[in-house]
Amino acid sequence: MLDVAVIGAGHNGLVAAAYLARAGLTVECFERRDIVGGACVTEELWPGVRASPGAYTLSLLRPEIIGELDLAGHGLEVAVHEPYLFAPFPDGRKVVTWSGREKTCAAIESDWSAADAAGYREFADRWDEAAERARPLMLDRPDRERWLEAVGEGILEGSIADELAAIPSDQVRVPFAIQGLIGTLAGPDDPGTAFVGFYHDLGEASGVPGAWGYARGGMGAVTAALRSAAEAAGARMRTERPVEHVLVEDGRAGGVVLASGDEVRAHAVVSNADPVTTARLAGVSPSRDWQHAGPVVKVMLLLDGLPDFPAWPGPAPWQGAIDIGFTMDDLSAAAADARAGRPAAKPWIEAACQTAADDSLAPAGRHVLSLFCQCFPSDVDPDAAADAAIARFAEVCPELPDRILERLALGPRQLEERFGLAGGHIFHGEMLPGQLFEDRYASDRFEGIDGLYLAGSGAHPGGAVTGAPGYLAAKAVLADG
Repeated sequence: MLDVAVIGAGHNGLVAAAYLARAGLTVECFERRDIVGGACVTEELWPGVRASPGAYTLSLLRPEIIGELDLAGHGLEVAVHEPYLFAPFPDGRKVVTWSGREKTCAAIESDWSAADAAGYREFADRWDEAAERARPLMLDRPDRERWLEAVGEGILEGSIADELAAIPSDQVRVPFAIQGLIGTLAGPDDPGTAFVGFYHDLGEASGVPGAWGYARGGMGAVTAALRSAAEAAGARMRTERPVEHVLVEDGRAGGVVLASGDEVRAHAVVSNADPVTTARLAGVSPSRDWQHAGPVVKVMLLLDGLPDFPAWPGPAPWQGAIDIGFTMDDLSAAAADARAGRPAAKPWIEAACQTAADDSLAPAGRHVLSLFCQCFPSDVDPDAAADAAIARFAEVCPELPDRILERLALGPRQLEERFGLAGGHIFHGEMLPGQLFEDRYASDRFEGIDGLYLAGSGAHPGGAVTGAPGYLAAKAVLADG
């Protein structure tokens, strides 16, 4: 009999497995795919070309986890991407930010105005101070009052548009507003979008607070290091072993039954799946109206070279994140379209081209461009959405369409099928008021079932590659003895 059976070997499941095995427990992870990593993977999408079709950049993985599990010793290398962010516009102007504050302010003043640079500095300094107070809370149990004291009501429940009000130019606000809409069916004026953006500033995995970077070898390098750490501690991985249901007897989880029919008894069950899937596996109905319809279409493009942006020719802008969204009204309209059941007429995009900074992923002269596109209804035709996104990107990079050799388009339904994400939601459920802190799922006693723990992103503190839900689930298992 196992001490712990872990459902799914995504990054949070691997974190939980590593900590539990390090504590001396017998742990096995049961993963339905033939690779571990969940949506944090590197896959060969085309012959000789590897890329990350799910998560694509790294920042939020907690430094405590990186250090305690010695992920560097298990092969993880992370480098800040510079520029941090590049946002081109059809009129030839651009917003460029860097990991250094002074360089960013100088660029904004040069490209826009002193008033825009001052507004950005006020916003960024205020968020930096709040982030320093909030980071220690990421590995604590949910406590809205502590978060409120740390960051204030505006960041916690306000809109990203209000947080950016000190920046006078609409175009300069756009790329920062996009950070508050990532993975979220919302517009920049909606309550709670400030926190989505702020949450994305809480990382330190790249060594620079708030900065984002690339894991050499793609996001699968993160989960490869986590797997190595877990296995070194004694955990075992069982790939191509989908779980059919959780054994629940007298209100307590007692193991899992695999799709093969094999029964695996365990003192505790930790689920890395989303809350809707976990409830189904446990044979219960979700006790809350969990919002988990994902608005994202992920498009992967194989290119035969890097085209030029008229706003910034050459290879430099391809090194970091690229944000395509031209006005605040366009961002609002994209969300309104999806809420009405229509694909966004003017989708916004966050793009990344890791092959421009990492030569380990593709042959010379080949590049993979990842397009994270919003907003779309769940039943969108992913290829039609890809066409719209490529056309939108071409407004600021006209050479792009002629560079495309192959493509892969994943809408919400395809994301659900590929990665097991109910509703195709990358955060396992919206991260807006009503689904945060005490209103998000806790790690322990999932749906009132003793011995069943939730380690996925549907648990506090939420989504992205943080490792925090897995850490908190392991901590809960150990506390319960």
